[in-house]
Amino acid sequence: MRWLVAIICLAGSPAWAQAPQRVVTVNLCLDQIALRLAAPGQLVGLSYLSHDPRLSVLADRARAIAPVRAKVESILELRPDLVILDRDAHANLKRLVRKAGVPILEVPWASSLEDAEGLIARIGAALGREAESRAIIADMQEQRRQLSRPGPPTALAATLQANRGTAGKGSLMDELLHLSGYRNLAAELGIPAYGRLALESVLAGRPDLLVLDGSANANPARATEFVDHNALLALAGSTRLVSIPLKYTVCAGPENIEALKLLRETRR
Repeated sequence: MRWLVAIICLAGSPAWAQAPQRVVTVNLCLDQIALRLAAPGQLVGLSYLSHDPRLSVLADRARAIAPVRAKVESILELRPDLVILDRDAHANLKRLVRKAGVPILEVPWASSLEDAEGLIARIGAALGREAESRAIIADMQEQRRQLSRPGPPTALAATLQANRGTAGKGSLMDELLHLSGYRNLAAELGIPAYGRLALESVLAGRPDLLVLDGSANANPARATEFVDHNALLALAGSTRLVSIPLKYTVCAGPENIEALKLLRETRR
């Protein structure tokens, strides 16, 4: 228990002598981890985004738990004994929650599989669910070992997201592509983790694989019209398309294994 107390003290929160019984999270990615780790009834509030099946892989499970917005009233009415928050966000909210005497665990953003494993371990310790966290991490590592393609990446891939967004160098998708044996066109063009990639650049790059969320334009909008853009027809015959739902890559965590499985299928 001493190391659990140390973790919480380092986060700037009061220590407690036993596992919390009423936990709230207000961040989609933290929701996904807490849902996997928490004991029955231990989690009493999640961000409202966790109820959205387009973003949350555990939406069905999340709907049984109260949706919460990042407002102190919404959180305190659930009478939490622990609130888990992103370290780099909601400074005023944290101040108000602490003022109300509620312990807070601040955790860093996870942008890689290794980061996610560290986050799972840390939240598991805070919830008193160390065995569960170890099992999840071990499964992630084994699945990654089985799905990763050995050797340096050879084929070239490009990713397109809403508003011509892309996942560049150092992004989670960049890591998933490399594990699957693909070089990342955006990274090779010098685009950072979160940037934009013009359709013209995709056409000029002639990637072997184009990654997008095929359901993104189910409700047509300017931000997602690229999914059905005629220009992409020019890649037919030379480029494979794979649809990876956003919910598998929006957060670093066990759900990334589903993205790796879809990418692995493209190399067969």
